[in-house]
This record gives sequence, structure tokens and C-alpha cells, in this order.
Amino acid sequence: MTYTLEDKTKKYLLRTKIGFGITCECYTGNEIEGNSEIYAIKIFDPKFHEFYSNEISLLSKLNENKNRNNSIIKLYGYGQGVLTPFNNENNINDNTDNNKDKRVVYYQILEYAVNGELKDYVNDTKTRIPENISAKLFFQIVQGVKYLHDNNIAHCDIKPENVLLDKNFNAKLNDFGFSQKFSGEKGDYLLHQFSGSEIYCAPETKLAYTKGFDGIKNDVFSLGILLFGITVGNFPFHRASYSDEKYKFIIKKNYKRFWEYFDYIEITEEFKDLINNLICVTPSQRLSIEKILSHPWLTKNLGQNYISQNSEIDKIDNNDLIDQVIFDEFNSRKKV
Repeated sequence: MTYTLEDKTKKYLLRTKIGFGITCECYTGNEIEGNSEIYAIKIFDPKFHEFYSNEISLLSKLNENKNRNNSIIKLYGYGQGVLTPFNNENNINDNTDNNKDKRVVYYQILEYAVNGELKDYVNDTKTRIPENISAKLFFQIVQGVKYLHDNNIAHCDIKPENVLLDKNFNAKLNDFGFSQKFSGEKGDYLLHQFSGSEIYCAPETKLAYTKGFDGIKNDVFSLGILLFGITVGNFPFHRASYSDEKYKFIIKKNYKRFWEYFDYIEITEEFKDLINNLICVTPSQRLSIEKILSHPWLTKNLGQNYISQNSEIDKIDNNDLIDQVIFDEFNSRKKV
């Protein structure tokens, strides 16, 4: 089904559905009268206005800075409009037969990451990403998370489904519907509402409604699960609890026993050390974002010069940035 979306000033043609979730659907689309740029257009039913409003308030904040981070999806516009189905693109301005099907919706006009979700490229050990390449991709993702945290925002749902790849296969953090601003007058970063996908959530998030949890440390834990998944090609465990046969060894700090589950894959010791320090059970013992970026695994795979140079470049709003190693690896892959 094809739709038009119209507000007080603009009209868009929605072409292909590229994603959907509980709260919204996402289409490719463009302005009917205007530039020919293709956007990702999210459509929210009014009953999910809370999710829409939360995402808009955070994305607006992240996009208002002229030095916005290139690893955050760009927001071009948002508002309330009328969605109308039609069948004849040649008569795009004549939808009189579809008046009964019109509905009021909320929408977001977003940057279109043409190469889709990171999860579409990795789903098992056969499609796992080599460490030297996953390090570069992870570096981009961490830079985006750092930008969030610098703006007092915790993502709360970091996972490969929420990392998009642009035309050059640069990573773009997406989907801020569950994201939260840090609470607490003393800057204690405590969050009191659980959200996100359980496999990527730190164990302390179960205490959200009673004691609260540190949003930064939860994001760090999620980064560990994401990195493990794209590099090893599997989840490290089913859930971060003592009842899990693998995670119980993380709780006991018996990391040697934990890694024996994955001895069928060649993994470097530096990678193991980084993962151990991202998914450990005690939040205060997890690495800070700054220490992640200076960890030996990243410096070994990227080099300090690369990290220093790209830490500056990544702050620039430039969609023509290209890392040839990442581009060649993903361009040669088929979505799985």
C-alpha cells in the first residue's frame, strides 16, 4: 500500500515499508513538491503519542548542536499530519476516493540509512565480523553512545536492530523511544523505569522500580552484548542472572570457565578482557566510555592515531565519511 502524508506546509509520498514495531511503522518517502531526497518516515498512531513525544524531545536535543555526532540518526522534521492511501501515483494529488480511509497520525522525517540494520548482516558464527573490522564499527557506535551520555541521555535499548548502516556502512544509532534522560539532582544518573530488550539489559535493571539503576552502566553492558554478538556470532548467554548456566561464571568471576563455551572460535585475549569488563555483574566495575575507547583491543586493531583522528572527525555532520575497510567488508556481504 502506498500513502501520502500531508501537514500544513508539506506533502510526502510514502513508498516502501522498511520496518515496523509496536509503536510505529517506517517507510521510505520523499517530498512530492521539493527536493528528491529519500527519507525514512516513521508513522505513529496517536495512541502511542508518549513514545513519539519522548523520541522527539531527545532527538531534537541531539540534533540541535551544530557539531552533532555523525553516529546519531539525523532528524529533519516531525509533527502531526494526515495519512491517506492511494493506488494511482499519476494522480497523486487526487485522493477523493480515499477520504474515508484518511487518518491523523504523528510522524518523524529521518535520515534514510540505505543499508538497513546491522542485525541483517550478522546472525551466526559463519557471518560474524572479524575483530579488526568489528573494532572499527564498534568504535563508531561507542562514539555515538558517548555523545548521548555527554548530553545526559541513556539509550536503554542498544542492540544490532537499533544500529543502522548508511550508504558507506557507517553506523548510526537509531530508535530512541525507550531512551531516558538522567534523573537525580546530584547527577547520580539513576533511572527508575525498566525498558529495552532483556538479553541486552544489565542484571541491575530488574531493580529499576525500587532502587533505580545507572543508565550509563546499563548502556555499557549493552555495548558488551552487541560487540560479543557481531564478533562471535552468538549471544554470550540467555539472560544476565545466576540461573543462567553461562552468566553464573561471570558472576563468580570465573571468566576462564565462561570462555570455554566459545573455544571453538579463535578469539584474542584483548577481546576477552574487554568483554569481561563490559558485562561484569557489578556496575561500578564496568569500564567508562573513555576507558573503552582507550582499551588495548581497540588500540591494537585501530592504532592510536586512527582513534585520535576519528574522534574528531566523528563529531562532524558529514554523511560522506567512508572507512574503506568497513565498506569493503559489508559491501561484499549479503543480508542474512
